[in-house]
Amino acid sequence: MDTPVAVAGPSVWQGATLKERDWLVPVHPLLPGGATGDAPPGQEGGDPAARAAQCLNRGPGLAVVRGLGLDALTDEECVAACRRFMAPLGDVRPANPDHPGDNLVTAATSAPVPPARAHHPGEDLALHTDRAKFPGPPRLLGMLCIRPARHGGESVLVSGHAVHNVLLRSRPDVLPDLYQDFHFGRGPDFEHIYPVFRRGAGRLHVQYNRYWITRGQQEHGNPLSAAQVAALNAFDEVLADPRMALRVRLRRGDLLLVDNMAILHGRTSFADPPPPHPGRCLVRVWAD
Repeated sequence: MDTPVAVAGPSVWQGATLKERDWLVPVHPLLPGGATGDAPPGQEGGDPAARAAQCLNRGPGLAVVRGLGLDALTDEECVAACRRFMAPLGDVRPANPDHPGDNLVTAATSAPVPPARAHHPGEDLALHTDRAKFPGPPRLLGMLCIRPARHGGESVLVSGHAVHNVLLRSRPDVLPDLYQDFHFGRGPDFEHIYPVFRRGAGRLHVQYNRYWITRGQQEHGNPLSAAQVAALNAFDEVLADPRMALRVRLRRGDLLLVDNMAILHGRTSFADPPPPHPGRCLVRVWAD
């Protein structure tokens, strides 16, 4: 097991003290066809993808790219534009035509969702990292807002590195269990086994999804022990501290980029207008 040591650097933050300038990347709108234009002189200062990469790799581990023009684009063209923007940041995973919910995220997705996992728009989406199918969790998550919800639907973001440091100070007794392997779900391409915290390539990796950990352990015939439950409860208690979370209401044309190995994401409950009015819709893209 890795020896728990405190994480240092800008990836350790609390939402209560994080400055907007540390994560907001304003850009010139997309030009026809989805390309990005030059930033207005003296305002944005350079290539927005490069500035987003700086936020991801040497900053808080997240960025909101603001000002992508989507008015002339269909939803499918927005998916392509998001993928093009993220291409310089990593190896974008191929789109899966059999699971459109992997690309366009709305209140209801066509992908099958277990009843216990389904999220009604009136409910919050718990903080988690994405696990994805083979080859496993992506390094980078992108969420492009095509249409925000009428009410609610704020993105909630927490630094997993900050959670680790809080536990190291206040509950070091639970860290050994969080550095041990858990089953994150079960099924085709979902046989993922890894700890909540692990060190690799000189950094701390964080993977967390309380629902899939609990379900995965049960389906493998190895229910969580009392010590493991206590450790996960301690993790959740830190997540619940309102000082930890950054809340961002994404606007149309906002692209949220998250280091999926360091930052947990979720959302608040939301309400959409009644049909036939279009509801909330985001593009989701993964990259390695």
